[in-house]
Amino acid sequence: MVDTDRAVTPFRILVMCTANVCRSPMAEALLRLAMEDAGIAAHLSSAGFLTQDEEATPVVVEIMGERGIDISDHRSRMVTAAMVEEADLVVAMERRHVRDLALLTDGAVGRIDTLGGLVDRLRSATGDSPRERVASATAPREAGDMLGNGPDEVDDPFGKSKKVNREAADRLTDLCNELILLLFPGGGDGD
Repeated sequence: MVDTDRAVTPFRILVMCTANVCRSPMAEALLRLAMEDAGIAAHLSSAGFLTQDEEATPVVVEIMGERGIDISDHRSRMVTAAMVEEADLVVAMERRHVRDLALLTDGAVGRIDTLGGLVDRLRSATGDSPRERVASATAPREAGDMLGNGPDEVDDPFGKSKKVNREAADRLTDLCNELILLLFPGGGDGD
């Protein structure tokens, strides 16, 4: 059964990490830039599990600034079930985030994945719309895909060196750019 309200609204992406002060603010900003460059209208937001109304870390603000992206106004938000329910796609940085998010609300597990895992699975996904491609990509997952640690995760750079934070930003840049290409292969022509 198709949720007609969801089908006619702009595609909504929620980006998740632990505290919403490093990885998810970077990914949100990088996704926004990639979507703007591709002429795609969508709604982007980010959240975390631990903090509310905290600034992005200074090193992350600096690294994004070096890339011409200003995230100095970012303030962390704690995730709610409503945020997950409203999103067409929830991309998380770690498998444990996916597991914790799936417990927040019934029926959202098919729209939640790690950023790296989703990009990998989208390479062979089918469907005409981003919503169909997400469903195709997440359907073949198995429980083991969300256990332990894996290469689909983006390591937490919080409290680590600028080099480690820059490496996380580089990885997120690659993943975010590829995600947009795979979700919206026609650019602004997608839904």
